[in-house]
Amino acid sequence: MITVLNILLIEDNPGDIRLLQEILREVTTTRCQITPVMTLAAAIEQLSIDTDRHQNDIKNSFDLILLDLSLPDSQGIASFRHLHDRYPHIPIIILTGLDDRDLAISAMQQGAQDYTLKGQVDGNLLLRSIQYAIERERTETALREAKIELEQRVVERTRDLQQINDRLQRELGERHKAEAELHISRSRFAGILEIASDAIIAIDRHHQITLFNQGAEQIFGRSATDAIGKSLDLLLPKGFIDLDLISSKAPNAVRPQPMATRQQVIGTRQDGSQFPAEASISYLELGQERVYTIILRDVTERQQIENDLRDALQRVNFHFENSPFAAIEWDREFRVSRWSATATKIFGWSLAQVVGKRPDEWKFVVPEDAERIANVMERLKSGLEAGNVIMKRNYCQDGTIVHCEWYNSVLLDDAGRMESVFSLVLDVTHRHQIERMKDEFISIVSHELRTPLTSIYGSLKMLDSGLLNQQPEKEKRLLTIAVDSTDRLMRLVNDILDIERIESGTVQMVKSVWNISELMTKAVESIEPLADKAGIEICLTNAGGQVWVDGDRMIQAFTNLLSNAIKFSARESRIWFTASKQAGRMLFQVKDSGRGIPVDKLGVIFERFQQVDASDARSGEGTGLGLAICRSIIEQHGGHIWVESVLGEGSTFSFILPRSPSAQDSNPHSGLSGTP
Repeated sequence: MITVLNILLIEDNPGDIRLLQEILREVTTTRCQITPVMTLAAAIEQLSIDTDRHQNDIKNSFDLILLDLSLPDSQGIASFRHLHDRYPHIPIIILTGLDDRDLAISAMQQGAQDYTLKGQVDGNLLLRSIQYAIERERTETALREAKIELEQRVVERTRDLQQINDRLQRELGERHKAEAELHISRSRFAGILEIASDAIIAIDRHHQITLFNQGAEQIFGRSATDAIGKSLDLLLPKGFIDLDLISSKAPNAVRPQPMATRQQVIGTRQDGSQFPAEASISYLELGQERVYTIILRDVTERQQIENDLRDALQRVNFHFENSPFAAIEWDREFRVSRWSATATKIFGWSLAQVVGKRPDEWKFVVPEDAERIANVMERLKSGLEAGNVIMKRNYCQDGTIVHCEWYNSVLLDDAGRMESVFSLVLDVTHRHQIERMKDEFISIVSHELRTPLTSIYGSLKMLDSGLLNQQPEKEKRLLTIAVDSTDRLMRLVNDILDIERIESGTVQMVKSVWNISELMTKAVESIEPLADKAGIEICLTNAGGQVWVDGDRMIQAFTNLLSNAIKFSARESRIWFTASKQAGRMLFQVKDSGRGIPVDKLGVIFERFQQVDASDARSGEGTGLGLAICRSIIEQHGGHIWVESVLGEGSTFSFILPRSPSAQDSNPHSGLSGTP
């Protein structure tokens, strides 16, 4: 195989160039491809082009440089230094004459591979010199690369060793730190173990106590010296821990393993007293040994607090359910969350029917109040009001309407928004009716008082003026009007005072045993003048016997009923006044054949100032309070009164009284002799 060498020949003498080309061409074992240049600049340019090609993977790099030290643009050793510094990987052989041999030797000392004398060139010798130079350069290059690689490996190994050393130092430091922290942790654990308020007890597989901290000493009243080495049965019930069962089920463990959640247990102190406690058990495998740890807490105080809280909650729930106020709790969306038994009693709906509902989701709010209630709810929900008291009407389950006072209080969260609303509701329907009746009563009384007072005032004014001094008949008529009006005014005032005192309980009913015939006779005798004047006959019938009553008040009730019957009976008619016995009671009835009472008046005839016809009030014959007084007197005696009537045929007023004293009556006093 013929080797090809690329040689850059730097020579400015064309004759020497041709001579070298001829000498090297005659060599048959190696083919030399010579590229001649005549200046250093041309050589550098050629080397640059060749280097660029080599970088672009073109295999045409120069294997050797033949350099003449005397060039047109560079002289002496400077030419060599310039090329060698720039291209150190290309071997250089110096071409020189006899006079410049020392210069060539100096170049070799600075890195040239060899030199040859011009005019004494032998082809084979030159070729060997070239091959030797190339081989030497390659060897030096390999040595340099090996040295660089070795140095790099040394650096890398040194770095690795440094890293290993650093890591060992860190690990050693961390180990020292871990040991210090472990020591601190052990000290801290020992401290925590001792200052823990819970009892921490360790036992071995034979139930013998091996650890007993200060918390255990305080809870059980025993010292650690007294407890360690003793059986756990000394502190806790026998069989509390079944170690055989735990050992058969539990795997080997190098970390504490909990065996059960906290459980209730009874502990025993040194003085023999017992206390409730909560205890949990864990175990740890240490080689062939298993350590069991019990953490125990005295819950006497907590149980007492829980019992107190439970009792308090029961009391709160009791008051919630049994308060005279309906108690309702609403959530932040105004949905029912709690609904008391009193709320069910007032409104009819049960908790199951309304829970989770807003007040507009069932028939609860009267439509006329809906907008006002919605505004109230919005103010409460937005936190503008912390509470309020409102009056509103609500539907009951049966469709009736009740008037209620709502006392609302708002619970706000940390952001100031409504969390819930608690409402106490009072049914004021009866009070509302009473207030309405009071207003009506005041209106009627004002009218009833004004009429006789006007008559009295007018009559007295006319008499005082003297205009009627010469007219005795008119004066007498005016005096009669004034007297009659005064009598009516007195009756009205007395009746009002009577009914108010009776109903308020300020009039004490002085009850005693009375003969029925005696009471009825006295009442008829007192009313007979009025009956005779009206041409009315009173038919009296009684079954005899006695009753336990206030005689004067009962005669007043009889008289009012008889007077009422006379007032509405036709002339020459009859009134029947009867009494008949019933089981333990006596039934009294006053029956007339008058004009009767309309059906729409039957329910209100016993109310104050109720008249069958408005003209009755204008006639001045009654105060409109007689029947109301009768009802009050009879009810104060434990009785009951009612009326039955057919329009145009008459009315029957009936009432029942007990025949013997009630349990509330004591020390009965007999007004007349006899047995009830």
